[in-house]
Amino acid sequence: MSLRGKDFRCELDPDLHERLRVMAEFQDNDIASLGAKLLEKAIVGEFHEFTLLADRLARCGIVRNDAEGRGK
Repeated sequence: MSLRGKDFRCELDPDLHERLRVMAEFQDNDIASLGAKLLEKAIVGEFHEFTLLADRLARCGIVRNDAEGRGK
C-alpha cells in the first residue's frame, strides 16, 4: 500500500489539458494520475539540472555554501 502524496493544484493551458486528457485516455488512466506522474518526472529532471549547476558554480567559487550564506 502506497502513501498518498501532498496535494498540489495548478492551472493548465486548455490546449495542454486536452493533450493530457488524450494521453490519459489512451493509457486508460485518469488525468490526475498521469499529470502527477509527468510533473514528478519534470521536477526530478529540473532538480538534477539545478544540482549540477549549483555544483559547477560552487567549484568555480561563484556561490557560497549554505552555512556561509546563512551567516552560521
